[in-house]
Amino acid sequence: MNLAPSADQRAIQEAFADVFARESTPARVRAAEAAGFDPGLWALLVELGAPGIAVGEELGGAGTGMVELALMAAEAGRRIACVPLVEAVVAATTLAAHSSGDGAARTLLEDALRGDALISFLPRPAANGEVVMAPAGAVADGLLALDGEELVVARGAAPGGAGDFGLLACADRRLDGERLVLATGEEARREFATALGRWRLASAAALAGLAAEAIAIGVRYTTERVQFGVQIGTFQALQQPLADAVTAADGAELLALAAAWRHDQGVADWTEMAAIAHAHAAASAESACAIALHAHGGYGYTLEYDIQLYLRRAKALALLGGDPAATWREIGLATVAAVA
Repeated sequence: MNLAPSADQRAIQEAFADVFARESTPARVRAAEAAGFDPGLWALLVELGAPGIAVGEELGGAGTGMVELALMAAEAGRRIACVPLVEAVVAATTLAAHSSGDGAARTLLEDALRGDALISFLPRPAANGEVVMAPAGAVADGLLALDGEELVVARGAAPGGAGDFGLLACADRRLDGERLVLATGEEARREFATALGRWRLASAAALAGLAAEAIAIGVRYTTERVQFGVQIGTFQALQQPLADAVTAADGAELLALAAAWRHDQGVADWTEMAAIAHAHAAASAESACAIALHAHGGYGYTLEYDIQLYLRRAKALALLGGDPAATWREIGLATVAAVA
């Protein structure tokens, strides 16, 4: 398995790295903080074709795969971009599977790729027709969710934000109103599991990028802050945990790319690898942010320092898919079943 990006993949990564570095600066993130959504950045990403990166060319997408999505998501995570990029791409790939004809799913997919409708995937099943703290729920035109025995796209007016939750425009949403049923029963559960796996691997990549940048922020601060006449970065008590965080973040990146590669190659265990990647990346990102914040001392918690933005996003992304402990139990049961 060679996880090194190809020349074309590297070009995609570098292009989006430049976009996010330029258009998702700390100032832009802070400006979008209250809403958790940057409409100007989202419009630009739509113009660049980002929502359709993993949709076939015959349906108006870029025709690439999950590896390209992971590389793009890592750069979005690195700049804590205030857009539901992963959720929109996963929703688009799910709609694409139902767009062979000229039906409602095809029309909705075309609307999403043009930017006329923002459709966000919900990584947690609905409960009694309602989703709590849906990512992009405050701004999305439609939510793609597993609602009981149905995989649906529920459309309706966005209710506005439910408060700060990692700058992710989360809100509680009901799934009534206009509904497009994509699948029912076992097929619905199977398609949701596929979408969830894609969300996990792409979110893992975003968390890995976030962790890497959080570490860089911490390292920069340790080279600037002087205590007892020396840079605090010379203290082993700071060097060791930062080095450990680098190792964990590198591992998160490799796991996310491995899951994406398995998906694109059709390897059967890609969903299990995606779960492992997300669980590890979530823990690694939270730890990296906490270590980098600790390097700032008490200043790290104050609003004027960027590291607190990263810690809030890391904690939120770790919880969007549900209880992390439940994911680890899922991984354990799958491992036992594979060797039984």
